[in-house]
Amino acid sequence: MQAYEVIIKVLGGLALFIYGMQLMSLGLRNVAGEKMRSLLYLFSSNRYVGVISGLIVTAVLQSSSASTVMVIGFVNAGLLNLVQSIGIILGANIGTTVTAQLISFKISWIIMPTIILGLALSFLKRPVLKNWGMALIGFGFLFLGMDTMSAPLRDLSTNEAFVNAFQTFDCSPNGGLMPLKPFLGAIGIGLAVTLILQSSAATIGMVLALGAGGAINSYTGIAITLGANIGTTVTAQLAALTANRLAKQAALAHTLFNVFGVLTVICTIWIRIGGEPLFFALVKYLPGAGTLAREVANADTMFNVCFTIIMLPLVKPFAVLCAKIIPMKEESVKYQRLEPHLLDTPALALHQSTATIRRMLKKACRMVDIALRSYDPEEKDALEKVPKLAKREDKIDEYQRDITHYLSELMSRPMTAAQSNVIPKLLHCTNDAERIGDHTAIILNIIERFRGSNGILSSSADEEVKQLTQMLREQAECAVDLLDKPTPEKIKHAATIRNDIRTKTEDFEMNHINRVAEGICQPLSGLFFIEIMSEIRKVSRHVANVTERVDQIMPVVFPKKTAKENKDNS
Repeated sequence: MQAYEVIIKVLGGLALFIYGMQLMSLGLRNVAGEKMRSLLYLFSSNRYVGVISGLIVTAVLQSSSASTVMVIGFVNAGLLNLVQSIGIILGANIGTTVTAQLISFKISWIIMPTIILGLALSFLKRPVLKNWGMALIGFGFLFLGMDTMSAPLRDLSTNEAFVNAFQTFDCSPNGGLMPLKPFLGAIGIGLAVTLILQSSAATIGMVLALGAGGAINSYTGIAITLGANIGTTVTAQLAALTANRLAKQAALAHTLFNVFGVLTVICTIWIRIGGEPLFFALVKYLPGAGTLAREVANADTMFNVCFTIIMLPLVKPFAVLCAKIIPMKEESVKYQRLEPHLLDTPALALHQSTATIRRMLKKACRMVDIALRSYDPEEKDALEKVPKLAKREDKIDEYQRDITHYLSELMSRPMTAAQSNVIPKLLHCTNDAERIGDHTAIILNIIERFRGSNGILSSSADEEVKQLTQMLREQAECAVDLLDKPTPEKIKHAATIRNDIRTKTEDFEMNHINRVAEGICQPLSGLFFIEIMSEIRKVSRHVANVTERVDQIMPVVFPKKTAKENKDNS
């Protein structure tokens, strides 16, 4: 076989392997997508639960890079603190070893049946079965890629030049001592290849293929795998480049943990048990010893499990170390509320979007409240804030642009039908919040004209404006609260306030018309009063639009919370 044919077959096998891994990961992620939201509750618990959560999620995603990037997103969005994130990262390191364990077994006979079954399932209409089909096809391609790589590499094992090239990094112990330079070189190769492929599993797959071809021994294969464990942390570093410093600390923790682990293994190569370096001697005691594939997979698992056990009690000091290396420049952390790394997990992205809309609505309603109170000269607090309202309105417009863009990006991701149906409702809520902010300028303009004409409201009219301002404030607070803690009672209460505002604006308008007719109020003040009533009614309508959508939005965004609270109230 010509050299170029070997290269093409090896690269083709590698491409099949990586594609299969991505396909399997995507299929499993789609199947378990709704469960990701539930696991977030576990993430916020202690470090030990975090390890279990990280392990499970990574085993599902079949990629520590994917799960650690998600953790970076959590930290950047303020959903996790540094200590919690380190616990999950430790678990993710263990979870990623599942892939190496899978491909280390000789189950080539399952390749074609798996692909055929996966293809059959992909033709079915049910999304869950289609996603399982995608995962099975990916699983089949994973092993097909391994077989495709192994065959030409096996032929090359008889090529003297090829064998000599790998002898440079032969880590076989000499007299019980591991040669340091080849050992470090093999670690460097594993690191470099993983940097290029952005996947430690792909690197380990190549190691197993080389081992199957006889090009390397288990000592060299294990050394390359150790380097792959460092290389896989680069993905998290890249994800943290645009994140806050807390997220950067979490990414650093991932890198330092794996670097410290590898350095510890390097330090133990001079400690011998039965004529073998300590770490490699321990691998020999595990099931499957004597087979390169099983020894490499077991070494990968043992490395991550052992160092997780060692580091778990030291998580807090380790977090302090990371904070020392990357100190906070400001007293408060700026969180990314619409975190782009969460877009691949729609349940979390919808949670972030809803929380941001809630914040936007709260700010917009507060602006209207300030504007309505500013007509009263005694409202000193409101009058002092009026000059800042124009800048706040620009911020509301910025919120609308960001949320709209984020939800538009989310629409291109795989989602459930319920999640897809929620997005237009969230967009409508965003537009309503933006319109509330716009009414601030209109109200201020009305008040300015009123003051310019030296208008005066009667005590009755003044009291009615204040009463409706208070009711509108109560309606806004109820709407903001509903976007966080929805209950049937609150939804009903919001509707009651809305109806009361509508009734009272109509009644108060008639009262004022009668006052003008009786000469109690000036005609000019009558016009001001009617315009203010109209603005309050319009703002109330926009707030009501949000509350009326809550019972459709929140069961999707907060499925567990809504179900629990509904049960508590039944």
